[in-house]
Amino acid sequence: MRPLNYYSLTFLFALFLFPILAFNNKPDQDSGKKTGILVLAHGSRDTTWNQTIFDVVDPIREDYPVEIAFGMANPYTMQAGIDRLENQGVERIVVIPLFVSSYSPIIRQNEFLLGFRDKLADKPMMMMHGMPGADHVTMHKKDTLTHLDIQAEVLLASPLDDHPLVADILMDRINAVSMSPGEETILLVAHGPVSDQDNNNWLKTIDSLADQINTKQAESGKPPFFKIVAHTVRDDADKAVYEQAKHEFRQLVLDADEHGEAIVIPLLLSKGGVESRYLSRLEGLDYTWGGETLLPHPNITEFIRVSIKESLEN
Repeated sequence: MRPLNYYSLTFLFALFLFPILAFNNKPDQDSGKKTGILVLAHGSRDTTWNQTIFDVVDPIREDYPVEIAFGMANPYTMQAGIDRLENQGVERIVVIPLFVSSYSPIIRQNEFLLGFRDKLADKPMMMMHGMPGADHVTMHKKDTLTHLDIQAEVLLASPLDDHPLVADILMDRINAVSMSPGEETILLVAHGPVSDQDNNNWLKTIDSLADQINTKQAESGKPPFFKIVAHTVRDDADKAVYEQAKHEFRQLVLDADEHGEAIVIPLLLSKGGVESRYLSRLEGLDYTWGGETLLPHPNITEFIRVSIKESLEN
């Protein structure tokens, strides 16, 4: 038998080592901890809205155990999701909040429930109806919020905010209806929060998305849009603030009409009825409705993947 030379030994060593390296490079194996994903989303009684979340999350299940907790920082759905992950042997949970903005009491309550805040930053939000994933448990006003019971390590990602993947989606939504960019005012319209401070931060985030869209438009070689404007309708604010936001919304459309055309793009995660409130505010006005929301779009699945990767690397 011919003796093995250096190259033969190297080849055999590589054959032996490759499966080990491939195994160790799996997403779950980078620290020896089994990782699970908890996706937080508003949820709706509209099953179509909820289904868009299931659809966008399903590809992630190829790599990780995944649970979805619907509700606005609902401790029951969140605890139920965490329990199901831990029952599968998960030792580390990456939490992905699929919310449009970081500047919200929902996000701050999530941070408290998950142990990232010692105290609640806002009045507790008590969910008055059951949501999918919580076995239809109802939370009453008398209930007290405490940190959730979590044994696993928790990594908390950021909401959508002004992520470039979100800007790409909005660019797609605009391109679907834009005909004469130089004469078009693009209105990026979001739900918005109650407090003025949070609202100012929402608007800054949307302005950042607008800057990215303007850059993408320039890179495409197309004429620039006449203007891109951020607006929040502030449905949940008190009546005076709500009415002021409604007046401003209508005035933005009227101002756009003086130059050319208003294109209204809803900055909402998914369709479920909220967008109809936008339309009711603009009754009698001329504008183009770009009615597609962020979902469905493959970028949201990619956003989840990127958020997981960044959370595990930090």
